[in-house]
Amino acid sequence: MGLDQDKICRCSKNEPALLHGALPESPLNCMRCKKTILLNDAIISNELKHAIFKWAKTYNSLFTLWSDTMEYREWAKQKLQDEIGSINLEGLQLAQQCNVMRKTYYWMFQDNSDKDYVQPQHCPFCGASMVSILKNDFKVCHDCRVAYPDKQTS
Repeated sequence: MGLDQDKICRCSKNEPALLHGALPESPLNCMRCKKTILLNDAIISNELKHAIFKWAKTYNSLFTLWSDTMEYREWAKQKLQDEIGSINLEGLQLAQQCNVMRKTYYWMFQDNSDKDYVQPQHCPFCGASMVSILKNDFKVCHDCRVAYPDKQTS
């Protein structure tokens, strides 16, 4: 069973991608159109594809605990927000490996529903200023390839 054709990215491979594990069946998405980039069509090794799907399943398990449970919500949130935690370091490494086929950023989880959430202004890894990309909902560090959701104020 595959994805609907209208949910698949048809943008140029020059458009940046975003790796995130909230949806394990489509962990790589185009930052311009926000649609799925099919890993089977990607010019990356089968080993990397397998590693991405394995990582995404683990990430999604944490994400599900955060979004669907009360008992484990805070624990899962801490794991998802720990920039140097294993789930994020592995995701960042996988995103950097995807750069061979398409510029790829790693989505760093933030709880935008948290009224105290403040979007990072500087990259947690190198200290560079985070910048907007594609007038999108993310701020990124181009050097480290991390992306944080932008908390828009109305």
